[in-house]
Amino acid sequence: SDQVHITIDPVTIVDAGPDQAVCASSPSVALHGSVTGTLSAGTWSGGTGTFSPNANALNGTYTPSAAEIAAGTVTLTLTSAASTRPCPPASDRMTITIYPVPSVNAGPDQIVCAASPLVQLAGSVGGAATGGTWSGGTGTFTPGRNVLNPTYTPSPGEVAARSVTLTLTTNDPAGPCGPVSDQMKITYDAP
Repeated sequence: SDQVHITIDPVTIVDAGPDQAVCASSPSVALHGSVTGTLSAGTWSGGTGTFSPNANALNGTYTPSAAEIAAGTVTLTLTSAASTRPCPPASDRMTITIYPVPSVNAGPDQIVCAASPLVQLAGSVGGAATGGTWSGGTGTFTPGRNVLNPTYTPSPGEVAARSVTLTLTTNDPAGPCGPVSDQMKITYDAP
């Protein structure tokens, strides 16, 4: 009789971690890769950004390039190291979604005559924001606070105080970017 010993290597399993969503204002992503089985090392690829400390760090950081931020997405692939054993290398992908930063502009400061105190506001939003709300002041926004370009009618107290500061705040956009705001000041000149 004779015997033969058969070694069965474990299959290499690669996990690139969950897909992630970041705001373009802070786009760096902490990677959560793992390689198990016969091997424990791997290399990240894909994307034109920067891996820190390098592409071989399974749990490093990836900073997207300007082009990836503009495109809004990047897919990275984690591939196990080459092996001399019979099990082939394995890989897994993860996608980073990059949400645009919301922007807001409440318009220029304005100086108006106290005798004609109505002011046409000129607000605008951009990026991930789709709307905004005016706040501040004790006057009236016509047709309402949720319109970007309403007419503002000051209260008598604001006219007497000779100024009011209004704030336009974006809605809370989808994704990880939060709302932003901008202010504008209305000054009332005595007639």
